[in-house]
Amino acid sequence: MAKQTYQKFDIVNGKQMAIMVVPLLCFLLAIVAVASRWYTRSVRRVNTLTEDALMLAALIMSFSLNSVVYTLVFLGGIGLTTDEIKQDPTKDFDDVRRYWIRLQFALDICWATSVATVQLAFVQSYLRLYERKKFARNCCYMLMVWISAWYIWAILRWIAICHPPGECRLQSKESCIAIGTVHVWLNIVIILAPLPAVFAAQLSPKKKWSLFALFVLGCFCTTHAILRLDCAFNVFGEINDDPIGASWWRIYSSPIEVALGIICCCVSTVRSLPSWRRHQNKMPSQSTGLRRLKFRTASTGSSTSNLNAEPSHWMPQAVKPQTAAFVTLSSKVDGIDEAGSLGANEIKVTREYNLDRL
Repeated sequence: MAKQTYQKFDIVNGKQMAIMVVPLLCFLLAIVAVASRWYTRSVRRVNTLTEDALMLAALIMSFSLNSVVYTLVFLGGIGLTTDEIKQDPTKDFDDVRRYWIRLQFALDICWATSVATVQLAFVQSYLRLYERKKFARNCCYMLMVWISAWYIWAILRWIAICHPPGECRLQSKESCIAIGTVHVWLNIVIILAPLPAVFAAQLSPKKKWSLFALFVLGCFCTTHAILRLDCAFNVFGEINDDPIGASWWRIYSSPIEVALGIICCCVSTVRSLPSWRRHQNKMPSQSTGLRRLKFRTASTGSSTSNLNAEPSHWMPQAVKPQTAAFVTLSSKVDGIDEAGSLGANEIKVTREYNLDRL
């Protein structure tokens, strides 16, 4: 009688729980960041369609990446060691290994597509940052070429190693380290690229601290890119002796790196969303409409003291001097004479009336 096998794994340790919970939380934060970015676009009417579309595409790929991670946990035994899987009588190790090696290449392809999309979105935003700097813009275009070349090289390399239903085998350490090292280098270049513009700009302390926090988030994202090099760092085992157990850190870090990259790219556009606060201030508690009416006059022959009377009596009946009244309407309660005091949802209208034609 043939032995009945079950390929589905149960959650039995903290590593499996962590790989299911932490990437999911990061993905939910990425959804909020992308949604806020698109809302900001609709409010501020900013022309960043290319970057917004790239962020949306990266979010879709991030969803695929998290789906592959969950499949690897339940079908590939991620979180367990190779010896633990072999000792389980309900599992056929050859079948598990076949599922795992194909799925982990699918994860690498989704990861590479996601991070390349996020990196291109960053460089596209730098093109706007260095709009008047020809040399910097040419460097940005060159960086786009490098990102595209890295992506094509990695995809072709992985397809050559594993192309179901054909043969699938583990990639060599040399190939793994080369692909991962180039990716980390591109991350570092993207983090450092805007620094010349930041140092040249005159920023308030609040903005400086916000940029510093954004820089720290980018460094944390790059740290995950380094730690996912399981072929270079034997944190959870030797990749040749225990490929399933050693791949846990790479599979755990891949969706987190993508989600943090999406958040980091969106925060610079979303900022504090001041329009939400302005929408609340637009509806006063007691009344609506214009609050101040102010007169300013200029006359070539008559006094303007009679402007306090009815408009029909502003001008003398016999003489028609050249007199003009300027009426200013403003919804601001105080300080309407202050230059630059009006906000985005406040108005100031000035109209000239020729009083000799009344």
